Amino acid sequence: MATSGAAQANPMQAECSTTGAYGYVYSDWYGSDTRIDFSMTFTDMLADGHHVRARLVTTDVNNGPWHYNYGGNNTSVDVNSYATNSSGIFNWGIQVARYEGDTYLNSCTNWIV
Repeated sequence: MATSGAAQANPMQAECSTTGAYGYVYSDWYGSDTRIDFSMTFTDMLADGHHVRARLVTTDVNNGPWHYNYGGNNTSVDVNSYATNSSGIFNWGIQVARYEGDTYLNSCTNWIV
């Protein structure tokens, strides 16, 4: 069976780090499919009392929900989830941020395009 490039699995990983936080997202993304299944891991890297958040970001749909890590320094959170868009998903990545309560402190974003 022959398949085109858009129909073949294309495993990719986006990762980024910012002061106090690191994360990555991995997917067997199929190009312009309407669904992306992903695995995400993000880590609190500082004993500073702040917490870390991470989410899947896409350029063509609303960004995914924030996932939280309140565990403190050297703790990680693993997320397995998916996002959908009936028009297709074309570019995606990860956003990792550090917060104090609901006050944004810093973040990073990395894209797979």
